[in-house]
Amino acid sequence: MKLSVNYSEALITLLRASAVEIDAIEWVDKLELGLIAQRRAEFPGLAFHFHPGRMQTGKNWRSHLLDYLQACPESPFVSIHMAPLPALWTNARINRGWVLPGPIPALAIWRFIQSVNSLKQQVELPVILENMPSLHPKRYRFESEPAVINRVMEETQTGLLLDLAHARIAAHARGISSQEYITALPLERTQQIHLAGVREGSDGQLYDTHEPLMEEDYQLLEWTLERTNPQLLTLEYFREDPQALSSQLSCLQSYRSVM
Repeated sequence: MKLSVNYSEALITLLRASAVEIDAIEWVDKLELGLIAQRRAEFPGLAFHFHPGRMQTGKNWRSHLLDYLQACPESPFVSIHMAPLPALWTNARINRGWVLPGPIPALAIWRFIQSVNSLKQQVELPVILENMPSLHPKRYRFESEPAVINRVMEETQTGLLLDLAHARIAAHARGISSQEYITALPLERTQQIHLAGVREGSDGQLYDTHEPLMEEDYQLLEWTLERTNPQLLTLEYFREDPQALSSQLSCLQSYRSVM
C-alpha cells in the first residue's frame, strides 16, 4: 500500500525540507497543467496521480481528462465520483443550500451507469468509483445507499475508492455507525482509500471539511484496513498548515508499516 497526499503549498514546503516521506501527490483539475509540470521538474522521483472527481460528458472533458492523465503518468486508475445525482441538484444544494424536487432515482442511476460504461471504453486505465456523502439527511438518499453503490459497481465492473469521510457522513445521516455502513459496501473492490477530517455543523450534521484527522478517523482507518487491501492510501487535507500536515503523515506512515 502506497501513501499519497493532495497537492498543497504546505506539502511542497515539507518536501523541500525533506521533512516528510510520501509515495505520490494526488492532483485535481483545479490545478493548472503548468503547475504540475513545474513540480514534476522539481521532484522528478515522485509519482503524480490524477483524481478527476466528478465525471462529465462530451469531447472537451475527455480531452481535458487525457491531458491531465498524461501529466500524471503514474495514475493507476481513473477515479471518479459515484454521483448519479445530476450536477444541477448537487450544485444547488452545495452552493445555495437549495433542495430541489426530483430527480427520479431510477432514471438518474441508469444514466450514470451508462456514462460510466461509456467512459470505460474511452480510457485505457481501470475506472474506480468514489462513494459520496449524504447531501441532505432525508433527501437524495439514493446516491449514498449501499444497495445502489453495490448495484452500480456490479453493473459497471469497477473498483471502489472508499472515502472514509464520506462514509462517516452517510452513516451519521442514517443514524448508524460508520462500521455498519462501511460493512454494507463492496469492500472487496477497494482499490484506494481517501482520508479527511470531518466536523459537525451548527445543524448537527457532519461535513467533509478536510480538517486534520482526529483519533476516531485513525481508529476507523485501522478497522477498515483489517477488511480491505487498497493499493493507495490518500490523505486529503485542504489546509496550509505544514505542522498539522506533517503530524498526520507521520501517523499514517506508522499505519502503513504495520498493515
